[in-house]
Amino acid sequence: SSLPSFRYLSAWFCPYAHRATLALEHHSTRISYEWVEALGWEQRQDANNVTGTGKEWWYHWKADELKRANPSALVPTLIPLNASTKEPMDEKAVYESLVTIDYIDAVSGASGVDRLDPEDP
Repeated sequence: SSLPSFRYLSAWFCPYAHRATLALEHHSTRISYEWVEALGWEQRQDANNVTGTGKEWWYHWKADELKRANPSALVPTLIPLNASTKEPMDEKAVYESLVTIDYIDAVSGASGVDRLDPEDP
């Protein structure tokens, strides 16, 4: 059987996404994922003189996929892939860092000390 697979919408600078990254790596023999850098900052020309200086300014962007899959457009967001077609199932996306950790524990099949979120707190 194939491993559960995901598109992992993340941002390198987000501490909340780091939690999910640790969970994905902890269970890397039980699940598969593709990292997608889904939000960030980039410099753009200030063609409309928004800054009043005419100089470059910083723009915060969010990937269209992130905006589609998560109503808050925040990372981390995990999008399951259909087992047979490998197509993303945006409607089944999981988000919020602690929820993603619990979900990753569950779909990985981990139990006992292999879980990051204990079954019996």
